[in-house]
Amino acid sequence: MKALVQSFFMVFRQVRKDSMLIMVCFASVLAGLFFRFAIPRLETLLCTYFMKSSILEPHYRLFDLVLNLLAPYMLCFAASMVMLDEYDQNMTRYLSVTPLKKSGYIVSHLVIPAVLSTVVSMILVVAFHLTVWSFLDLVAVSIVSLLSAFSVALFIFTFSHNKLEGMAMAKLSGCILLGLPVPFFVQAELQYLFFAFPSFWIAKFSKEGHVVFFLVAFILSLAYIPPFLHKVERKIV
Repeated sequence: MKALVQSFFMVFRQVRKDSMLIMVCFASVLAGLFFRFAIPRLETLLCTYFMKSSILEPHYRLFDLVLNLLAPYMLCFAASMVMLDEYDQNMTRYLSVTPLKKSGYIVSHLVIPAVLSTVVSMILVVAFHLTVWSFLDLVAVSIVSLLSAFSVALFIFTFSHNKLEGMAMAKLSGCILLGLPVPFFVQAELQYLFFAFPSFWIAKFSKEGHVVFFLVAFILSLAYIPPFLHKVERKIV
């Protein structure tokens, strides 16, 4: 346990030394402030200009969903950047053969940050929400967001050899958000073209409330983790 805690704080210290990663970690807070205070103001201006009763308001839930997924994505991205930096310096091989071992390394560098990011995500939604959330819905969506962000971090580390490549992979993995707007804007018969995106099922569950959509999102998010995790374990040997 002591080794896990020390390894986790090693991640924290490396993030603190990198101004880019610090901004990444605070990006979700800035987004929350923008969504909470700028979006309602923008809605008022648009409704006045176009003489409509509502324009953005029917899609407020979408902004909440983006905020919910953004914190885990950003924090897991920062953790993966730290891992890539250590990999580039051949530190991962050294750390994986210490008492920490490979499993401890992954837990301290990815699992703990991912779990903490979920707590941050829930706090941000509670603080900056535009729509009403039940506690169970918030927990359910946050769990799937955690799994999706965790798989993204594994993906970034698996297919990158340094931080520069990692940033490119992060842009590609940004498609994790593509499924969110689909239930809000795409006709029902075309929506299921995005069935492979867990974020699509998250949005479906949040919008329509059917438990089956949550189960699909949970299972699909979980399914992406083992193959990437196996590759990560082989890479850090």
